[in-house]
Amino acid sequence: MVSREYYYELDARGVLTLDGVVQDNPWFVDFFFRRLAPTANPDYPEYPYVSRCGEEMNYLRVSDTPIVYTGYRDGRLEYAHSLSVAFAPERLSYSADGVLYHWAPVGERGRLVPHVAVEIARNIEPWGPYHAYRQSGSSIVVPLTPLSHGDDLQILRPKPENHCIGCGQANPSSLRLSFVRSRHDKVVRTWIRPDEKLQGALGITHGGIISLLLDETMGKTLSAVGIRAPTASLKVDFRRPMMIGREYEVRAWIHAQQGRKQFVNAAVVSAEDQTVIAQAEALFLQLRSPTHDVQ
Repeated sequence: MVSREYYYELDARGVLTLDGVVQDNPWFVDFFFRRLAPTANPDYPEYPYVSRCGEEMNYLRVSDTPIVYTGYRDGRLEYAHSLSVAFAPERLSYSADGVLYHWAPVGERGRLVPHVAVEIARNIEPWGPYHAYRQSGSSIVVPLTPLSHGDDLQILRPKPENHCIGCGQANPSSLRLSFVRSRHDKVVRTWIRPDEKLQGALGITHGGIISLLLDETMGKTLSAVGIRAPTASLKVDFRRPMMIGREYEVRAWIHAQQGRKQFVNAAVVSAEDQTVIAQAEALFLQLRSPTHDVQ
């Protein structure tokens, strides 16, 4: 049986058309997007997606993404007529020209139309040179993926099963820090704006919190490359007070490696002018593998 072929277009507003005619039948639009998938047909490179209905092949060319989110309601992003996905801040990304995206079931990510992006962006703020999502009333920031960095940037997020006081999601008292690691210079960074909960008796950030931030960031330089190594020693040089409410960058890098010994350096600097607040040197001792001592 010869299949019938149709060629659809999807614009950046999420409007589906066939030969210039808008397709607005609710049942058909939902049916079309439920069956949408990448096509492996090399004859139609400009139509990289297809929605198949029996012998009917409905090819799709897109101006940007095959899913366009046109609504946001009750914690869900809506597309097509009545389809939706659960909104998750950690699945947000953005382009160099400011277009906001979210994970999508087809095409990796879906574009948010302007009015949806504006609503989501109410909770988006600068995070160092990047951007992060912060729920109203929360101190937890969720970094967005900057698409302009390609594969160079590795985002290290809190893990749901981790009880760590610095980066664990399972610990209700955790700072739930996120980090970025450049695969180019191997430096791990995070940004924090300490609040009153982290202050000491003098109304500045507690020295123990500063030590925690340094230790946590240094540890991430190792865990990011699969090295499990607890802190063996930590030396901190406090240079200036870390003020409450101001933004700071914490950065760390592996200085040297000698067998199981991992020597790591770190610094806390002002995000505004790079003034050094504190510096640290640490020794981490890599755990032996379970089979290391087997005779």
